[in-house]
Amino acid sequence: MLIDTLMLPEDTLIESDVCIVGAGAAGITLARELRGQPYKICLLESGGLDFDEVAQSLYQGANVGVPYFPLSESRARYFGGSTNLWGGTCRPLDDIDFEYRSWMPYSSWPFTKAELNPYYERSQKVCGLERFDYEFADWENDLRRQHRFNLPLSQERVVTYIFQVMSRERLRFGEVYKAEFEQAANINIYLHANVVDIETNDTAKAVTRLRVANLAGHKLWVSAKIFILACGGIENPRLLLASNSVCNNGLGNQYDLVGRFFMEHPYIRSGKVLLTKPNALYPTGPQQKIQVAQTRLFTALALSKTVQEREQILNFAIRLVPIVPEWLKALQRLKSRDWQKKGLDDRLSAVVGDLSKLIANLDEVIARIWVKQIKHPPFPQQFFETHLISEQAPNPDSRVMLSCERDKLGIPRIQLDWRLSSIDKYTIYRSQQLIKEELAQTRLGSMQIELADDASWRSLLERSQQILDEAIARSDSRQLEIVLHEDKYWQSLRGSYHHIGTTRMSTNPKLGVVNADCQVHGISNLYVTGSSVFPTSGLSNPTLTIVALAIRLADHIKDQMQVGVYQEAIPFCYQVNP
Repeated sequence: MLIDTLMLPEDTLIESDVCIVGAGAAGITLARELRGQPYKICLLESGGLDFDEVAQSLYQGANVGVPYFPLSESRARYFGGSTNLWGGTCRPLDDIDFEYRSWMPYSSWPFTKAELNPYYERSQKVCGLERFDYEFADWENDLRRQHRFNLPLSQERVVTYIFQVMSRERLRFGEVYKAEFEQAANINIYLHANVVDIETNDTAKAVTRLRVANLAGHKLWVSAKIFILACGGIENPRLLLASNSVCNNGLGNQYDLVGRFFMEHPYIRSGKVLLTKPNALYPTGPQQKIQVAQTRLFTALALSKTVQEREQILNFAIRLVPIVPEWLKALQRLKSRDWQKKGLDDRLSAVVGDLSKLIANLDEVIARIWVKQIKHPPFPQQFFETHLISEQAPNPDSRVMLSCERDKLGIPRIQLDWRLSSIDKYTIYRSQQLIKEELAQTRLGSMQIELADDASWRSLLERSQQILDEAIARSDSRQLEIVLHEDKYWQSLRGSYHHIGTTRMSTNPKLGVVNADCQVHGISNLYVTGSSVFPTSGLSNPTLTIVALAIRLADHIKDQMQVGVYQEAIPFCYQVNP
């Protein structure tokens, strides 16, 4: 049942057995796994069923570290959470991501990937994906039938990563699973329900209830036996830090770890690759994904585990994105222009602009038409822009903190200080070098690297800061332009809208906020799930792992309820207790 808190009386008390905070990928998956159980589930969603600008504004915060996206734009605050924004790219983490790596401080998970694999397989179904196959060998025969062959690189050094992409019909978890929840007898979903405080007993060893509010000013309360935060890598630590009435530093923060170890997937468009022979694994047309039966795939070049260990670098991959000449883009626009959507002046201006591009490159246009007429491939080579995707090492100084500013509900806003370590930048530069060497040795192509190495980058930063200080003192705009130009490639580094690691998992409470079962250390009935519990980020998009961990936590909750670790379940009823 879906219930709008805007319709409930002031100070309504909602009683439940399990209360889940956040209806995104983690919260929805968790609730679905607990559907049909003999106890009552309460799922709280801050927003409504659709985007609302005022609700979204609750996400506003400040970026004080590496340049980052506006925080209010990097996630979605309505039913379905950030699945309302994502593109559906799925891939599990790699074995090495779970392992201890001597060159990476704070590495390793409390369990291996093998333990998570059964939950990964179950998460495939949640995401509408058929095969739990992510090795190139799993798809090789299917791809061969489409005349798509792996680049003959040394698999000891460079490997091909496979990513699966969900169908558009399955992307928005709120839309996909809404009907199921409406029919679920033991689940109530509360919309416009913002948790503003987590209340505990006097010793902060157990949560007693949640204080909830909506933007209309109504206050409610939720009591339960088990509470689970599933709000994402920024809101999970925000709620823990802001709930400080008993513990001054916030809940689960006895070792000052909540909010620390914020990780992203550094993403840069930089560098070029030229393949000497066309390869259908890297299509040059507008459709870059590969269709095998009902599954869409795309590929990336990555460094093997052996190379990562030898070079002491992080997980890294390169997507090859075809470079389309401007004249060809102009021709495509002329062929597909929608004449009805623009006024006459705009249409004429656009046509003149595109025709000028064609005329300026007339020799290339004629050559392409001639080659196409004699039925040869349009280009004997393939030219790509490289999109670099990298793992980020856990760094305690990269963190989410509370600011002095408060939102409309009175909760302190977030201040994000995203920081990169030397190993993060070295990985990006050195990995490109290694892939460039492999392409050259195998004579498959060549690669242009545009980023400076880490030593040069540090030197440039120091020199840039000095020049910057002097330029500001003299109001010298020319010197400022030099600084910006020299550092332009590293300045293009951005994240991937992935918020990871702020309530990390560890068996040692001095190294993590939650244990291997996602329970907050020292609090008997409070759990956290989602990418905030990842100890390391890997380079794979996090949602498949988020779903797998939510299924794993659901199984744990079922076991705990079955053996009576928590008190006898509240008899289910539809009535909301005032």
